[in-house]
Amino acid sequence: MYRLLIIMIVLMGLVACGASNERPEEQQNETVTDNTTAVSDSTSSQGYKVTFLELGAESCIPCKMMQPVLREIAAIYPGVVDVIFHDLYKNRSVGQQYGVRVMPTQIFLDAQGKEFYRHEGFFPKDEIVSMLDEYLAGLERK
Repeated sequence: MYRLLIIMIVLMGLVACGASNERPEEQQNETVTDNTTAVSDSTSSQGYKVTFLELGAESCIPCKMMQPVLREIAAIYPGVVDVIFHDLYKNRSVGQQYGVRVMPTQIFLDAQGKEFYRHEGFFPKDEIVSMLDEYLAGLERK
């Protein structure tokens, strides 16, 4: 009886964890550019002060954890930070271009396309905001 109760609790927990009201394609925010299959010049974010490249994969767990962070950063800095996601399993050349060793890797480019910051692994939103605010404040002082 006790085993049956434990099994039912575990099964209910698994079902609850997998439940979602939205389909994955509906969760994608339009403010995050998804370049999973396109071979493009990642530095062509005209009009933006910063280009934030998220280099990972749709199947990578830390990369999935970054998706809400990407949407939040795009919402906090509209017209200032261009957020671009590249799926390295679908577009390996981007990973080679930027020398990616770990997924996810976040690369921040200035308006001229030069890298000014790089981070490997999950990058919490508050740390990204702190880094971006400091960088943008430095631009205003110049």
